[in-house]
Amino acid sequence: MDVKSICIVGGGSAGWMTAATLCKFTPDIKVTLIESSEVGVIGVGESTLGHFNNFLNAMEIKDEDWMGECNATYKTSIKFTNWNKEGEAFHYPFGSLDFSEAPRGTSDWFNWAVRDSENTKASDFAEFFHPSVSMINQNKLTKNTYGEVPNFNFNNDTAYHMDASLFGKFLKKTFCDNVIHIDDHIESIPLDSEGAVASLVGKSATYEADLYIDCTGFAAILLDKTLHVPFESFNDVLLNDRAIAAQIPYVDKNTEMESATNCTAIENGWVWNIPLYTRIGTGYVYSSKYATEEEAEEQFRSHLATTDPKRAEEAKVTHLKIRHGIHEKSWVKNVVGIGLASGFIEPLESTGLMLTHENILFLLRALTRREGQVNKIDVDCFNDSVNTTMEGFRQFISQHYAFAGRNDTAYWQDVTNKVTYSKTFEDFSLPKKPVMDAFKATAFNLNIHNGLDESGGLIYILAGQGYNPVTAIDAKMNDIKFGEFDYESVKDTFAERKKDVQEFIDLMPTHYEFLTDEFYLNKEAHT
Repeated sequence: MDVKSICIVGGGSAGWMTAATLCKFTPDIKVTLIESSEVGVIGVGESTLGHFNNFLNAMEIKDEDWMGECNATYKTSIKFTNWNKEGEAFHYPFGSLDFSEAPRGTSDWFNWAVRDSENTKASDFAEFFHPSVSMINQNKLTKNTYGEVPNFNFNNDTAYHMDASLFGKFLKKTFCDNVIHIDDHIESIPLDSEGAVASLVGKSATYEADLYIDCTGFAAILLDKTLHVPFESFNDVLLNDRAIAAQIPYVDKNTEMESATNCTAIENGWVWNIPLYTRIGTGYVYSSKYATEEEAEEQFRSHLATTDPKRAEEAKVTHLKIRHGIHEKSWVKNVVGIGLASGFIEPLESTGLMLTHENILFLLRALTRREGQVNKIDVDCFNDSVNTTMEGFRQFISQHYAFAGRNDTAYWQDVTNKVTYSKTFEDFSLPKKPVMDAFKATAFNLNIHNGLDESGGLIYILAGQGYNPVTAIDAKMNDIKFGEFDYESVKDTFAERKKDVQEFIDLMPTHYEFLTDEFYLNKEAHT
C-alpha cells in the first residue's frame, strides 16, 4: 500500500489529534477530516497519564501554549478513596520510587508495616517513597526548582486534566491549516472487490482515499459496521458497562482543585472527580447488573451531596453505555481504528486518551518508516502493538478490582470473589494474542519472592489495598537469617523527612493559585 491520501472519519479529540499529528509529520500526505454535525461527541475523557507527555513532546507543544486555552490543570497522582476501607485513601503518584532513605528497597517499608502495624497505614506506602504525596494531599504545587520536595521532577512527574473538546479545537487551530475539513454525514460505505473500503458516500459528496481512519467512537462505523471486524468484549472480567457523567461548579477552588484524579468507590462502582480550571468533571462508572439507571443516579447524587447538597441536586447528568473490549485487529485492509473505535477498557486509570495517542504514534511510525509505503508486516506490527498495549492495561485495571478490600455490597463481593480475572494461554487463539499473565506473576512474587514488582504501578495498588508481601512468618525468618530488623530507624527517618518537606509545603501556593499565576491571570475562561 502506498499511502498518499488519508480520510479521517469523525472529529472529537481522537480525530483532531490524528489530523494534527499527520499534518506535522507527514506533510506530503493529503489529509481530509469528515465529521457530522448530526452526531454528538461524548467528550468525557478529560484526564491523562504521563504517556501524554510523549505526545506533547513529539508535537513540540509546551504547557504555556495550550493549557490556558483548554481549562487544563496539573495531575500528579491518581487517588483511590474507599477502595480498601471506608474513609481511607491511597495514591498512585507519578514518578519513580525514591530509595534514598530505604537501602533495602520497598522491603524496608513492608517490614516496618508488619512490625508496627498499629502505627502504619496502607496509604503510607506511597508517601514513604514519594515525598510529593504530602504536597498532593495538602493541595499544593511547586516547580521544585531547588529540590524542595525530594524525588519530584515537575516536568516528568505531572500529567494533565483538560477539556478534551477544547484540546481538539486547539490542535485544529494550531496544526491543521492544510486539513480539508468537511461537515457531512456518511450514508453508505461501498467496498471494492477485495473487501476494502472503496469510498465514503455522504449526503453532499463521495470521498476517496488510500487509507481511512475510523474515529467514530463506539459506533466504529468503518471497522465494525462496514468491515465487521470481530470484537472481543471484556464483560467477563470488567463488569462496569454504564456511566453517568456530569459537570459541576466549584464551591471552593483552593480546596477542591486537586492535582490528582480522585476515584472514589461507592455501592456499585466508582466515581471520578476531575478538576478543570473552570469546573469539575465527575461521573459514576457502574454495572447495570447491580443497579438500574434510576438507582445509579440516586447513588451518584447521594455521593455528590456529601460535599454540597445543592450542587448534587442541580447537577445535569448524562447516561452513557460503555462498550469495553477490543477489535480483533485495529488495522484491517485500508481502515485503521483510533480511539474508542479501536477499543476501550474503562475510565479507571485514564486509559482512554492514552490508548488514542499511543495508537496514533504506532500509526505514524508505520507511515514514516518508508515515506508512506506500508507492507503487511507494518500492519501486523501495528495490530500486535495495539493488542499488547490493550491487554496489558486490561490486566492492570482488572487487578484494581481483584485486590480491592471492599466487600460491603453484592457488587464488591462479586468483583473481589467471583470474577475470574486470570487467563491462561489456552484462553486465547495464539499466536494472535500472546499473554503475559500479570496475576500469575503477582502470585509468584507474593508467595515465592515475598516481594512485589517495583517496576510498574501495581505495587502502589497492592500496597494501598493492604497487600504486604512480608508476613509475620516471613519477618521472623528474615530476622533469623539477616538479624533483627531495626524498624524504629526506618520510622524515625520517615518522620524526619516528612517534617523537613512540610516546611517547604507551608510556603507553596495551592494548585489553584499556582495555575492562576502561570496561565490564567487576566485571561477569560474558554468554553
